[in-house]
Amino acid sequence: MKLSRLNITYGIYQLLFLALMFALPIHSKLVPPIISLIGINWILEFNFRQKYKRIVASPYSKYLLSFGLLYILYAIGALYSTQMESQKGALFNLEIKLSLWVFPLLFTTLDFGMFKANFRSRMLYAYIAGCLISVLLIFNNAVFSYFQTQSTDVFYYIKLGFTHHPSYLALYYTFAIAVLITWIFSHPGGNTSKRNTAFFLILVFQLFIVLLSSKAGIMATALLYMLIIAYLILKREKRLKMLASAVLLTVFLLTLSFFPKSYSRFFNAEQAIENAPDTSTQDGSVARVMVWQSSLEIIKEHPFFGVGTGDVEPELMKIYKEKNIRIALDETLNAHNQYLQTFIALGVVGFLLLIASLLVP
Repeated sequence: MKLSRLNITYGIYQLLFLALMFALPIHSKLVPPIISLIGINWILEFNFRQKYKRIVASPYSKYLLSFGLLYILYAIGALYSTQMESQKGALFNLEIKLSLWVFPLLFTTLDFGMFKANFRSRMLYAYIAGCLISVLLIFNNAVFSYFQTQSTDVFYYIKLGFTHHPSYLALYYTFAIAVLITWIFSHPGGNTSKRNTAFFLILVFQLFIVLLSSKAGIMATALLYMLIIAYLILKREKRLKMLASAVLLTVFLLTLSFFPKSYSRFFNAEQAIENAPDTSTQDGSVARVMVWQSSLEIIKEHPFFGVGTGDVEPELMKIYKEKNIRIALDETLNAHNQYLQTFIALGVVGFLLLIASLLVP
């Protein structure tokens, strides 16, 4: 059968989306080139009139394109920024936030009827495979580093998750667990070996979430299991599913208890926060609280339009210097919270649009 140009174009789309899902948990530097190729393929498709018709016809376009509107606000915010071309200036911010515009535009202009029927499942398989490759990559790197340093620190936190920040990587694995649990519950009478493989992968991802020692990742995984159990109770699902979820949560918490370097981060953070604020602290949780307080001070001074897309970090640096928050100064920390970061940059309108983009759909 002769392939049409349209079939070739959509075949490329599918390969690139699979590559994106596979690459996402492996290394952050693999992602931008794939996104660029997707954008080039979209441009080379050329049928812009048809794309416009799909945007108009789609009942979801207004929700998806609200992120594009947020990007436009960031572009407007660049106009009243004093920092344009610095390392974290307005132009850099517009570049890294381009996906807010690109992906909604893609998703409202593509003809998903051209994709294979099982494409969603294939994307999730690619993602799980990427997470598994990521685990092997960081574990092999840790073993190699251990033989060089003889230090077990290489199996924890930043030194383990060298491809991403540990919080990002842990949350990637948390989502992988959610995908696998969904698959197991959706195929109760499925292939036994596949189901056992899925359970094994869940245990592997749980272990590495613990080793990555990300407080956000650990809390998110525990919360995931609690939400699943609550959902199953409300839906009056089979007790076996609730039992399986409870067992996985118990195993996760027991795994955490075997690694004091991981769970001690919670106690250290609690003690540091309870003590009087120490601006010279190197504890990330304490610094984060002081960064949030600094962010709120800027918001009070610029509540309506914010400080501009490129001036968030400079304004924060001023307050860090005034308060002598050493870790925030040394690491040039941003607001460490997307809601506060957007509020500082764009004011109340940007903040409300961000909330609406997440809640309204």
